Amino acid sequence: MRKFLVVSLILLAALAVAADIGARSFAQNMLAGRAAEQFQMSEEPEVTFEGWAFLPQAISGTYSEIDITAASATMDGVTVEQIDVTAGDVEAPLADLLDQPSVVAGRLDGSLTVPYTYFNAYLPEGMTVTVEGGEPRITGELAFPEFGLSTSVNAGGEFAVEGDTVTLTPVDIQVGDAPVDLSGMAASMLTFSAQAPQLPFGLTVTDMEATSSGLRVSGTAENVALMGSESV
Repeated sequence: MRKFLVVSLILLAALAVAADIGARSFAQNMLAGRAAEQFQMSEEPEVTFEGWAFLPQAISGTYSEIDITAASATMDGVTVEQIDVTAGDVEAPLADLLDQPSVVAGRLDGSLTVPYTYFNAYLPEGMTVTVEGGEPRITGELAFPEFGLSTSVNAGGEFAVEGDTVTLTPVDIQVGDAPVDLSGMAASMLTFSAQAPQLPFGLTVTDMEATSSGLRVSGTAENVALMGSESV
């Protein structure tokens, strides 16, 4: 009898674990599919419901943390990369998930990388932002109409942020052959300010950092709808 009870308990535990894994997988796949559709992703993102057990969270309708990662996505017409989003204090009643999916995060922290090519549109024709030695640089052939010439220009690029505005300032400017010193004029022509691409889920920009792959933008938000009619 005792052996039978032990075996029964083991089977029940195995069934409970299997059910938990299956339910977690279903929820993760559903949220991943919605996110891929919403942000025009070529592949579904990786969604992970954290916590040692999923079903107790699903029954209560409250989840401690949901992580969303993706290689790329299109947001406001701009393709961004290396997306990482962490949602905490998530409310998703089980009945709503089965009927009309609704997922609301009490807090949300996220980051993504804006490729430097995004900023080329703000530079004069012939100039681009590239990466050398892991640092952004502004390079190309720059025209100086006042002098009737164009010459090569190579400069470092320093990014700064205020609110949601990004400013690029050239430093250590190197100008090719020219009859006069054109570095000051080049600095003025290459300096610009641009609005950062809109972040997903209404995140407010908190930090930006120049990296070897692009401008890393971080943000935060509260009471965000991840799924449902109010999601953005």
